[in-house]
Amino acid sequence: MSTTPNPPARLEGLGRGPVVVGLDGSVNAQLALGVAADLARHLDVDLAVFHALGLMTVIEGHHVPTEGHREDIERLLRTEWCRSLQADRSLRWRAEIVYGSPAGVLLSMANDLDASCIVVGSRGVGDELSLGSTSHHIVHNSDRPVVVVPPPR
Repeated sequence: MSTTPNPPARLEGLGRGPVVVGLDGSVNAQLALGVAADLARHLDVDLAVFHALGLMTVIEGHHVPTEGHREDIERLLRTEWCRSLQADRSLRWRAEIVYGSPAGVLLSMANDLDASCIVVGSRGVGDELSLGSTSHHIVHNSDRPVVVVPPPR
């Protein structure tokens, strides 16, 4: 009788690259982060977390110019937005800030890293649509699987 654990089951169509997820501090992005972390664990791949830095950003509920706030955003990303990942020793992850539009950053990073898939919240900060502009753009322009996480009910 073998005691070797079975490798994780591969989901059809997913590669061996990291799971890429976008994070903007919204509740929906936190849900997407949880789904992305679960997928990365299941697939035994890394988790790559990105925050897109544009002209404006949201800090503590207020839209502010990005200029002069990068350190604040970096602190939020590492200490608050990714807090749920910090104690998990079984998960290999990294978080980065990249300049650009959210959809552009996620599509570009997914391509550069040959990501298994992209995970996004259906809506981000300030997005009132049922499927936000970022998730809509990614779903229609990605060449890899995309998981769209709905908002809490």
